[in-house]
Amino acid sequence: MEKKYKILLTGSNGNLGYAIKNELKKETYNSKYSIKKDLNFNNLELIEKYLNKLKPNFIINTAAYTNVDNAEKNKKDCYKINALAIKKLAKWVKKNKSFLIHFSTDYVFNGRNNKPLNEKDKTNPINYYGKSKLDGEKFIISSKCKYFILRVGWLYSERRENFPQKIVKKIVKEKEIYVTNDQFCAPNHVEFISKTTIKILKKIITNSKIKSRILHVSTKGHTSYYDWAKKIQKKLQKTNKCKIIPISYKKFKTKTKRPLYTIFNTNSLEKFLGISIPNWEIIFHKKINNILK
Repeated sequence: MEKKYKILLTGSNGNLGYAIKNELKKETYNSKYSIKKDLNFNNLELIEKYLNKLKPNFIINTAAYTNVDNAEKNKKDCYKINALAIKKLAKWVKKNKSFLIHFSTDYVFNGRNNKPLNEKDKTNPINYYGKSKLDGEKFIISSKCKYFILRVGWLYSERRENFPQKIVKKIVKEKEIYVTNDQFCAPNHVEFISKTTIKILKKIITNSKIKSRILHVSTKGHTSYYDWAKKIQKKLQKTNKCKIIPISYKKFKTKTKRPLYTIFNTNSLEKFLGISIPNWEIIFHKKINNILK
């Protein structure tokens, strides 16, 4: 009889967590979906109690403090959620011989290399959010628990306001807008990330001796925010009068430094899963009409 694995998904009300929850519901696992009121990473003492009660075989952690600008002001809360809570998770996973799939970010890099980043490239975050996420990674690795750390970047979806929705609002309202043309990455729809996560989970389940690792999870290709905005505008035929003006990141006023170049090398992911990864534009063109509704 096939073992029914107990899986805990944290942050299931977030953009990515919600998408993974929808994918898990299609499977036969005994899945539990926690939200902040169930498992609040601000309360470190309750994490172990919650896990002891549930006793999951796998933890998929999407919970995070993700407001990059606010992280600079609320460093204590940011670090507690992105690093110290992860340390607690990893310690429990090690002690209970469970498995942790943890989501990290492209912001662990400084974005100055101008070449696709692989998993062994040097990390050097340039803002506090990136530092807190990197320390979370380090806590996992040093715990010696079984883990997969999945780094992702430029996520978007229909469910919440991401870059496409923000640009649409500006295009509709403004006569001209400025968008940076020197920040580069591959936009990733959360459905692609969630489906890929389930593939990774299944591979882990079928191989008990699998080695812990970091994987860069992303679509192929890349774009700038400016070029992405122009592609979005093409879909808005009635509002093409808005002028989108390219601007360098240095001239663009932001509260917090962000990496400029975080394109991922996905060779390790493709080799691990034995798949070919699609270009970001293929997925984007399939999803954009739903986003514009």
